[in-house]
Amino acid sequence: MESVDVVLAVACLVASLTMAAVLLYRSRGGTAAPRIFGRPQPLPRLRAAMYVCLGLGLGGGWLVKDLFPPHSTGDAVLFNVVRILLVAGVVTALLSAFRHPRPLTDEAAS
Repeated sequence: MESVDVVLAVACLVASLTMAAVLLYRSRGGTAAPRIFGRPQPLPRLRAAMYVCLGLGLGGGWLVKDLFPPHSTGDAVLFNVVRILLVAGVVTALLSAFRHPRPLTDEAAS
């Protein structure tokens, strides 16, 4: 693994886990919708779970992919764990998108 790959994997892992930590910290245990980058973040626990899954799946999986030789048992297990984490990240992203109703703008009033 080249040094650029390591830097990108660590950056992905750290950024995702930091975003999850910020969401959990600002939500005060899930009782309030925190504002991050000026926008309210509904369902902060679900979004934090998404960021943890994506961070571990992308960043963590990228970091440890070269630990096992190709087509070994460890490589297969790691591949399946990363795939499960990424699918869980996508499912939680879809849940947070569909569970939170988006406000409809009244174009006729404009």
